Amino acid sequence: MKLKLKSSSPLPALIPALVLCAACGAKGGGETCADCVDEKCSDLADVCAADPDCACMADCLGLEGVPGVEGCLATCGLTERPVDFIPVEECVAVSCPDSDECSTPSDYEPPEIPSTDDTSALEAHGGGGDLADCGFDTGLAFDPWGTTLQLQSLNGQVCVRLERENVSTGDLPYIEWALLEMRAGPLGGVSLVDDPADLCWYSSHHNFFDWAHAWTGAVRYDLNLKEDDHGGPRTYALVPYAQGPVDPAACSPTTDGTEPIGGPITMYPYEP
Repeated sequence: MKLKLKSSSPLPALIPALVLCAACGAKGGGETCADCVDEKCSDLADVCAADPDCACMADCLGLEGVPGVEGCLATCGLTERPVDFIPVEECVAVSCPDSDECSTPSDYEPPEIPSTDDTSALEAHGGGGDLADCGFDTGLAFDPWGTTLQLQSLNGQVCVRLERENVSTGDLPYIEWALLEMRAGPLGGVSLVDDPADLCWYSSHHNFFDWAHAWTGAVRYDLNLKEDDHGGPRTYALVPYAQGPVDPAACSPTTDGTEPIGGPITMYPYEP
């Protein structure tokens, strides 16, 4: 089960693709855009395809291009983007920007995963761990490309500390990270996860929409690490679930737990 924050409108996803776009290519989409989606963002599109609302949006995006996304909402009978469509849209906007691909506008602003500073649901549930906190290194300056990341909620009551390794090989357009260890949870209930069977890292194209996944045995934590274009603003969102073991062999490019504990929590870099 994936986190779905979407409209409950009737699904028109079974409408043939040609009907979805009566004026295909008018905004900069068409066959070339769809081909670029398949080439650059297929892993994200595959996850999206499991949900008819999301699949409808992805099909329409391939036909209409990035400028047509708002119109695609109406075409698909939705009032807001399905959560699993957000990484597809951003991947396409960054990876297929040209006018002969998906025509990303120069003033394009990528959508955000809805998150909140409210940690009360996770605090009330408890993290199930026995650590008082994440054991932040107070002498470590925050480096978004570092092997150690230290994050906390706005009120400081929820924390994440992770250790990762650069395992890239060849000439990749991104860093291939391996998650070695993750500490996460509310203060007083922080868990340490260091078993490879319970950890994985999904490295996205250009690392614009990465995910770190950890299963404590009591809580599943999915951490989204998002960068808006090269050198752009970064956002971090922690999505906690009451269930959901990790499958390292099929590390997910999106949230993938069950029984959400509240909503995604906005995380901020810890600055000593």
